[in-house]
Amino acid sequence: MESIRMALFIVLILAFILYYLFPRYRSLHFDSHAKGQTPSDPKRKSRVDTKSVERIHSFKDMYYKVQNLEDFPEVLPAAKQLLLSLLEQGLLMARYKSRARSILDMEEYDPVALDRFLEAERQDVSDEFESYVRRREAGSGPELFKTREEASQWLKRSAPLNYIDGAWLCRIHKITTPFALRRVTKNAWQTFSEELGDGDLEKNHVLIYRDLLRHVGVVLPDGDTVDFIHPRHGMDDEQVWRSAIGQLLISLFPNDFLPEILGLNLHFESLAVTGLKATKELPEFGISAYYYALHISIDNADSGHSAMALATIIQFMDLIRETGMMDYQKTWRRIQAGYLLSQSLDDTETVHLYEEKVIEMLHKKANLARKIHCTSRARIGQRSLTDWFSSPWSNGNNDDDEDDNWKRQFLVALADSKPWVYRGDSSKSLIMRELSWKGRMFGAFTHSEVELMRTWIDSLNKTDADPKEAYWELVGGYENVEKTFTPPRQDVAVTHPVLPPQQEWCRSEVHSFIPQAPIQLSQVRLDALLPLWFVHPCLLESAVTSTYRTATSLTSRILQILRAELGYKPENSGIAGMDEQLRPSYSPDLVALGLEIVRRHKLPEPTCLGDVIGEPNENATDASKFSYSLLSWAMRPTKNGAFLLGLARAFLDLEVWVASSDALLGKKEREALRQIIERKAVGFEACLAELKTDESGCREFVGGYECGRTEIEKLLE
Repeated sequence: MESIRMALFIVLILAFILYYLFPRYRSLHFDSHAKGQTPSDPKRKSRVDTKSVERIHSFKDMYYKVQNLEDFPEVLPAAKQLLLSLLEQGLLMARYKSRARSILDMEEYDPVALDRFLEAERQDVSDEFESYVRRREAGSGPELFKTREEASQWLKRSAPLNYIDGAWLCRIHKITTPFALRRVTKNAWQTFSEELGDGDLEKNHVLIYRDLLRHVGVVLPDGDTVDFIHPRHGMDDEQVWRSAIGQLLISLFPNDFLPEILGLNLHFESLAVTGLKATKELPEFGISAYYYALHISIDNADSGHSAMALATIIQFMDLIRETGMMDYQKTWRRIQAGYLLSQSLDDTETVHLYEEKVIEMLHKKANLARKIHCTSRARIGQRSLTDWFSSPWSNGNNDDDEDDNWKRQFLVALADSKPWVYRGDSSKSLIMRELSWKGRMFGAFTHSEVELMRTWIDSLNKTDADPKEAYWELVGGYENVEKTFTPPRQDVAVTHPVLPPQQEWCRSEVHSFIPQAPIQLSQVRLDALLPLWFVHPCLLESAVTSTYRTATSLTSRILQILRAELGYKPENSGIAGMDEQLRPSYSPDLVALGLEIVRRHKLPEPTCLGDVIGEPNENATDASKFSYSLLSWAMRPTKNGAFLLGLARAFLDLEVWVASSDALLGKKEREALRQIIERKAVGFEACLAELKTDESGCREFVGGYECGRTEIEKLLE
């Protein structure tokens, strides 16, 4: 009888721990319509639905604000915390969900083993699709949707994700990127550029998807507006919103989460069976499948985005090993975490589902054990077990208002429930010993139930743990890629994103652009030139960070200017893919040319932009102060768009002057700069053509140009 009482004690304690101490376990996995996952308890199902609606609302709100960061900079701390939570959940899902293989099986980084792992994953997808094809050939029907209307609704529900195609990479290669990493981040940003069609609007993936929706009669508001997230549109697939917000959030903090971004990129650019099915089923209902067929081809593992993602990680890890700029093993763990984040975002099952399984399991066993009269004298906190078992929940009353006070009391009592459960350490937890062979509960739980319990205990954070640190503890600690400054600087020249106050600027009184005479300077003032040179690539780079807004002619032209500045090949009718990374030709970007100026004059080589322009304080030089003005304007591309274009056009004049000076650059570097200038000049002409019907925009452009030329010449004289 005592062993039965002990069993009852253990089961009920665990049930109470789950239900009361950890209220997050009271909400189910969002996809309650997944096969076999609909809650059997009507009250519990109602709670699940309510929680799902709350999460969708939260994701939608973040989706809108992140795409309009200029108006909502205060959202950044919450955005980072949500990202950390999603990363933690990705790692937990790898523990909960059994798979044929896991990237975590590679405890140490090995590029050959990683390649084999990815090949095995691709083979699984190929095998699954072949099975699907055989089923279809045998006469089974479509599996994604059964009618054209269902297909249209499926496409509409996917819009929040496909309207931000490539967003996870949109900020990975910025002027605030440490200079040693720019070759790595340039190769990653190339994938983003290709998602946007390399500036060819017709090839922009967001535009292609938007046109696809219109073809099936779905007309939605612009994806960056508050109207887009309105419930009336019926876009209520939580997995889609969760995936979209995960990709947006990780893009925000490139210097904090570079390894994770590269890991996410590796998984997301891999072949997926859903896309393969869509290419077959959409045409059956008279709908173009080109959007999905395009991704299958462009993401190929030989020369496409999947191959590029692997090559970029190999390049990154080689750099980490050579420079020691980050801990090698921790960096690999974080790449794995990014991969698992993408894997979990792509999954209809979540941590909530597996936590609910624990609750259901213990609740059933507690109901059975409760039939046995309990006379145990054991106490939890200040109450006996008999008192706790008389709680509203144990009587089957799930009314939240009625059991709130009881819950708070029990939370305090169970906060120190050792030795039964040690948070994060199942090996120390007495309950696991009791469930094992020779334990008093052996056999009461199946093997899979015991493993579920073990995983749940290992997933618990310590009572006094800081939620902000939970993810970092799992991967061995936080490291930023920026190591130049101690203590670390948080200003706009070093960290992204930062939105400092900006100076006011004025439109020109004229709207017709007439270039000024070439810059003429009698001497070179490197103390002023270098800050201006290194900072000016910032002016247009944020214009493409809202992926949805890139589906316009003007932004496509800006992208082509950026590609020239960043040293990419001239655009052609095809896709560069791996050719861009493997080409032997010399093609420096503006930062590389700036570093060449520094070396040519035997100056200390800067490691980042913050090294060049110094800190933003009262002792800063005039060139440094203007540099910070440029950075603050550049962080607000929506408000300052045409003005920034004009400023950038003024700096084209500075580039022309530098290219003419053999005192600044060698012959090879000056020729490379001239090629950049030629491409940019064409791009600016195209931008002006787009603005010609917008008199206010033209005046802003001219105002930016006049401001830039005035400041450049004043600072360099």
